Amino acid sequence: MEGSRRLGAVILLGAVIGVISDGIEEVRLVGGSGPCEGRVEVKIGGDWSTVCEDDWDEKNTDVVCRQMGCLRGPGQNARVSSFGAGTGTVWLTSVTCNGQEETLNHCKYSTESGDICHHKKDVGVICAGELEEKRLAGGDNECEGRVEVKHRGQWGTVCGLDWYTSNALVVCRHLGCNITNELQVKAASFGAGKGKVWLHNVKCEGDETAVWDCKHRMWGSGSCKHRDDAGVFCSGGPQELRLVGGTCACEGRLEVRHQGQWGTVCGDYWSDKDAAVICRQLGCDTSSAEIKATSFGPGAGKVWFSNIVCTGEEPNLWKCQHQMWGHPFCDHEQDVGVMCAGEPEEVKLVDGKNECEGRLMVRHRGQWGTVCGYYWGVKEATVVCNQLGCGGHHENDIQAKAVSFGAGTGKIWLNHVKCIGQESAIWECQHPMWGIDRCGHKNDVGVICEDRRTGLSSDFKLVNSSQRCSGRVEMMVAGKWGSICGSFWDLRSASVLCRQLQCGSAVSLPNEGHFGKSDLIWTDEFHCKGTESNLGECTKMAFGKNTCPDWATASVICSGKMESLHLVGGTSHCDGRVEVLQNSSWGRVTDHQWDIKDAQVVCTQLHCGEAIDSFSLERPSHGAIKWDSIICQGNESDLEECLKTQPKPQDASTDIGGDAGVICSESQSVQLVEGPGYCAGTVQVYQRGEWALVSGDSWTSADADVVCRELRCGRAINATTVVMNRAGNVWLKDLRCAGHESKLRECLSSSWKHMVSGEKQVARLVCSESMDIRLVGGQNRCEGQLEVYYNGSWGWVCNNAMTAHSASLICKQLGCGSGGIYQEGVVTADVDAAPSWVEFINCRHRDRFLGECPSSALGKKNCNTKARIQCTQSA
Repeated sequence: MEGSRRLGAVILLGAVIGVISDGIEEVRLVGGSGPCEGRVEVKIGGDWSTVCEDDWDEKNTDVVCRQMGCLRGPGQNARVSSFGAGTGTVWLTSVTCNGQEETLNHCKYSTESGDICHHKKDVGVICAGELEEKRLAGGDNECEGRVEVKHRGQWGTVCGLDWYTSNALVVCRHLGCNITNELQVKAASFGAGKGKVWLHNVKCEGDETAVWDCKHRMWGSGSCKHRDDAGVFCSGGPQELRLVGGTCACEGRLEVRHQGQWGTVCGDYWSDKDAAVICRQLGCDTSSAEIKATSFGPGAGKVWFSNIVCTGEEPNLWKCQHQMWGHPFCDHEQDVGVMCAGEPEEVKLVDGKNECEGRLMVRHRGQWGTVCGYYWGVKEATVVCNQLGCGGHHENDIQAKAVSFGAGTGKIWLNHVKCIGQESAIWECQHPMWGIDRCGHKNDVGVICEDRRTGLSSDFKLVNSSQRCSGRVEMMVAGKWGSICGSFWDLRSASVLCRQLQCGSAVSLPNEGHFGKSDLIWTDEFHCKGTESNLGECTKMAFGKNTCPDWATASVICSGKMESLHLVGGTSHCDGRVEVLQNSSWGRVTDHQWDIKDAQVVCTQLHCGEAIDSFSLERPSHGAIKWDSIICQGNESDLEECLKTQPKPQDASTDIGGDAGVICSESQSVQLVEGPGYCAGTVQVYQRGEWALVSGDSWTSADADVVCRELRCGRAINATTVVMNRAGNVWLKDLRCAGHESKLRECLSSSWKHMVSGEKQVARLVCSESMDIRLVGGQNRCEGQLEVYYNGSWGWVCNNAMTAHSASLICKQLGCGSGGIYQEGVVTADVDAAPSWVEFINCRHRDRFLGECPSSALGKKNCNTKARIQCTQSA
């Protein structure tokens, strides 16, 4: 009985042909007016499914029709046509037939499932149907108007997106209209039609017999609206053009005359190449390199042309690629203008410390204006720095930064600038025409270049001191200079800043307020290892740190000279392999007679505290040897004061002996790895030139508290162990901390190092400052209510002051694309069920993840509306 019902249903839906194989079992056509037309459905593994339109062509259709026993008669043709959306899984994709196969199963195809194709693209076929018809409607005669075609007995329209003259030529030729002058054949808009939009994505070569012979999607498939219906002029008469609103006939707003009416041209995609075609067509001087696409204000009437793309060599505008006439993609605010000969532009930077930093200004048509910061990056900034002669070099890289120096005034001359980086002037980069304001002065771009005169320029400076290399630390944010809060300022971060400012190394950190108070204090907290080249490379936190006393400002006294000694290969500038600078090159120091007294001099010279360890590296490097042995008393201030032995000439460039190594008290001796962030993970300690795990034997919360304190991560909220099964060193066996120590190395241990092969138990922890984020309550992990993990628990975020930029940054951090929107907050009655960790999140354009964004203090709750975010890219 069940089998009879199934067979009856199949006969009602369409003819069924069985093909017994490992692939397609049966094929049927569904939803048509007869057995030889309908949506193609295939049976695979006992289940019926649809077929994706992608890569489907007439050869595939011929095979299906042959398989269904539907032969074409005289005057009939087979075609691909939509019969609506099916249901179930779209199993069959990328079908490729040569047209001679007996069944669809003999063609090449893919049976992948998933989101590869949607049902709106389900393919259908007509094996024998009446021929299509065509007509033009809405024009003044039968050779102009909106293109309409009759398919399956119903009149409909053709999509005009990407509709060009080559398409119009085919329509005019098919209708028998006059096309003796191809310049008079035009793709044009005649308003919206009715019924189905039958043809989409039409691409004609120009010599096809009918428009449906051109390449196109299957009949009735697409998302085009009637406002985009295609039309043609088969004999429209010649056009005229002129420039108005300028100081002469060779500059001004471009206007074209069509159908007896003057109108304008849309400036989207308009470039200097397009302008050059206009100047040549008008007989203006084209020998000057000063031809420009520039705005002369809005015009009136029709916007006749849109999306014009010229190579620059065309004899007239009509030969350039463009959208159909009278189908505007913009309003008069983007009307195109042209200058066929103008004075050269100028560029400068203003409101910075010197001529090599500041808000970018360009002079065009005798007026200074700004540049929009959209798409602006290092390549664009580099072009400006080179153009101004400020492109200094540091380790062979041009130091150029894009920053904000606040809002300017006047015109915004350049927008959406995209440079390769090799251009000689910023206006030689890709950009729309001059003078289109698309972002407002709040996005005016600024640039910081390296000043060749001083070698100095950055987002940081030292103030309130008579010495260049000492003072209160100030940082620029959004064009404003403010001090850094000193609550978390340490020697490692200070040393990075001294190096960044070319002031040597950090000598001391004066008491907070030593260099005066500040009216503006940034609460950004820097976590530097000390090896970074600038503070921008350090981990930075501003989340939840919204207060700082006006006297608690960071300061530093730098040595003021470049060091002749450094430590490399370690975790910070206070540990690693010893190298010295001689004769303008760095070289090795071997470990002959190397001991803790020698190491102490190194630590003193680098202002890194006390020597904790002197060691030899088992695998020496292969650089030149500068000193073969050093003997110090330990109280010298400079390694140059110690007794030194030069290597023999034949040994100077070899790897004889091990390398001398040092660990100072200011080095970073502990870190957390394989965790969600800086303040959670498996514990590692640094000793004698390498990182190793900490034994989990006797691991306690007191030990964990010391690690969190040393890392400035608060307190331990979860001290655990984990079993690992890989070879490696395990240090600090039988660790015993009282809990008050400032560093883990101060705790007692039965041994610093022992080798363990196979399975071993190692220490792991989570500190209270560990932070993570997630979206919950949505359809996938990329949408929902924002929650923050802090102090050992997940808590919600208040919707106060949430911005689209903050939402986009959160989505990017979650790996959910670079765009996001914040939705109307969810007001909930159970706000006390979980902590409300934060509100007033205000992410800045320089911030890289949520932890860097300023916010209110953590744990405050002043609202009952939860923030909700939807990312543009789903999981």
